[in-house]
Amino acid sequence: MVLAAVVAASIAACSSKPYSGPDTGPLPPPPPVRAAKWSLVWADEFDGATIDPANWVVVDGAVNVNNELEYYSPAQVSIENGALVLKSDRQAVGGRQYVSGEVRSGTKRTVTRGNAIEWRTQIPSGKGIWPANWLVNTPCDGLNGCGSNWPPEIDVLEVKGSAPATNIMTHWWGSYPGQQLQTTTWTSSQSLADAYHTYRLEWYRDSILWLVDGTTRAKHTANVTDGQLQIVMNTAVGGNFDGAPDASTVFPQYHRVDYVRVYRDTANSYP
Repeated sequence: MVLAAVVAASIAACSSKPYSGPDTGPLPPPPPVRAAKWSLVWADEFDGATIDPANWVVVDGAVNVNNELEYYSPAQVSIENGALVLKSDRQAVGGRQYVSGEVRSGTKRTVTRGNAIEWRTQIPSGKGIWPANWLVNTPCDGLNGCGSNWPPEIDVLEVKGSAPATNIMTHWWGSYPGQQLQTTTWTSSQSLADAYHTYRLEWYRDSILWLVDGTTRAKHTANVTDGQLQIVMNTAVGGNFDGAPDASTVFPQYHRVDYVRVYRDTANSYP
């Protein structure tokens, strides 16, 4: 006991700092950021006769968000000539006057930082038509609000049918009702509904890039969204975004997706 007290007193006299273990030196620097090397990890080319239930949930129900007017019916979702087709029409279904299609991956297929996702898509158009290819938190079901599960969300392709040459690219962060967003718009020299175009998102640790037909159209570097997000393709009708269809809107309209491809950056590590 006496010896222990003497030793303790000697240690205390040598230093007023508490003992914290051996000195291991400074922490190693973070790994360097290298140019991305994209490796294909998953794709759906829509070459089968029907949509693959291992990849997609086909939404069935009346939508109760954004003042939208459509009923999402599985009857509006098909595979034709090697493409996913979402058909929107003026048709009374489930108490709604319009019917359309939506597919989402739920927890079957998800993406996160370090992934790139690419669609080859031909959009529909017309006042009140709202096509989108996007990413959102997995608890969201496509019919109801997500509450505190939303955001995160990243909109890769989002077009007002009344302005079909302009793509609206947005990422959301925070938590409802305190969500925040950053949006960039890009306008083509012609309607994006006239032909197929490729829409790609590259999701890095510190930035998000949007590309259309291989050219970067937007880059966001602040408040980069995080999380495991599901893949969604849909066409809404009406709602807050572009208003209701009017006499100029032609039905039916078709949202066609030739493929969905997901890549992984193998050159960098992602926490």
